[in-house]
Amino acid sequence: MRQNKDSNLCSLWIRIVLCLFALSGTGTVLFAQENPDKPVPSTDSQDVKPTALVLPSYSPNIALLGTDQRYLDLGTLQPRRRTFFMYGMGVSESYVHNFAENSAGQDNSQFLWGPHVAIINASNHSSFSVQYAPFVVQSTSGPSSRQVFHVGNITFGQPIAPNWVLQLGTSNTYGTDSSRLLSPLAFDVNKGIPVVDPNAAVFQFNRGNVFTTANNVGLIWQRSASQAMSFSAGESYFSSFESGPSSSSTSARVSYSAAVSPRTSFNVGGNYFHQALSLGSCDGYGFSFGISRQLGHNANLSVAGGPEFEAARCNKGTGGNYDIALSYLLSRRSRMGLTAGRSYMTNYLANTKWSDTAAVSYARKLSEAFDINLDSGYARSVRMQTGLGAYVAYFVGANLSWKLSRTIALGTAYRRFEQVSGGPILGQNMAVITLGWNPLPVRIVK
Repeated sequence: MRQNKDSNLCSLWIRIVLCLFALSGTGTVLFAQENPDKPVPSTDSQDVKPTALVLPSYSPNIALLGTDQRYLDLGTLQPRRRTFFMYGMGVSESYVHNFAENSAGQDNSQFLWGPHVAIINASNHSSFSVQYAPFVVQSTSGPSSRQVFHVGNITFGQPIAPNWVLQLGTSNTYGTDSSRLLSPLAFDVNKGIPVVDPNAAVFQFNRGNVFTTANNVGLIWQRSASQAMSFSAGESYFSSFESGPSSSSTSARVSYSAAVSPRTSFNVGGNYFHQALSLGSCDGYGFSFGISRQLGHNANLSVAGGPEFEAARCNKGTGGNYDIALSYLLSRRSRMGLTAGRSYMTNYLANTKWSDTAAVSYARKLSEAFDINLDSGYARSVRMQTGLGAYVAYFVGANLSWKLSRTIALGTAYRRFEQVSGGPILGQNMAVITLGWNPLPVRIVK
């Protein structure tokens, strides 16, 4: 019986490999005919421009869902808007070990399939994107089960008047935490350097499907060549459909930035937030003061912080806010990014008053074919229920990728997630082998 099952799995992998190599040939020929404007740059071509403030533009990078830190660099595009269709998928076999305090660990294997699609209409100063990336998890040992983790987003950025830029965005996820931890880690792009999302450290097993959404709007006014003001508002919502409470947060912020030199700028801002939790509501406001500094030609550092005050009592004071971001191009083949901060927006844990998070990502191109990525994240969430204590968890991960062709790569990865405080100690170890197919973007509107 076991031999038949192994034989079927082997046969399945052989068919997948043959199918992907056939599709690879098709995708390469198609892209050679289209030849778009290099929308996906190599990691060794990034550079930091010595300008503290620039004319308003949308975020110069669009992170691609369902990929291992791939992104679209708008700076490589031409001024005229063009539309690109981007797609791909990955198939994986994983070994998973779940552990919990005072209970025996559970081992299982999972077959993973992760397609992703994106339509992006963009130029070097504006963009509109729609992305969707479901992730299917099928057990291949023990009782048969199937889970799907859905993630999608829409972003928009466009100059609406001289020196004014409008930015809109919405992001949604739905599925179990178990399937989310097995899927590619979410990430942001800071100054051309991807940094993993530290909220991956927030998880709760056996609570069923959860839904999250985050919506934001921003308006930037370039007052002069060295001064700018930004206005933004955001909303986030979390709900555990099968069990547990829901939470939502809204916020508003205004900030003013001024360059005092080609490499240094200062900013000052104010914020307001409202939290609607199942155990009550919280309101607060605060101020922040920060500095952004270009360190040499290859590094950028931003540091900001300030006090926070409560407009409505929420069991205990909030204290303050802070935000740190560092992007560092170590060499033409290696890069590092770091972020840390405090957020009052809802994450994957209900009834959270605020969360302190930190993340660091390191990537190195070992050769033309081999790349390595190291990621780590930390989260500490203070909850309304004082008796539960603060939730504290972390994750670490390593990924080695081997590019077999222009569109196909073979990768192996290891991740560990662990909750160390605020409840029973539990976590997950995962090892996975992935075959990924990512054809070059197709320009569908010239």
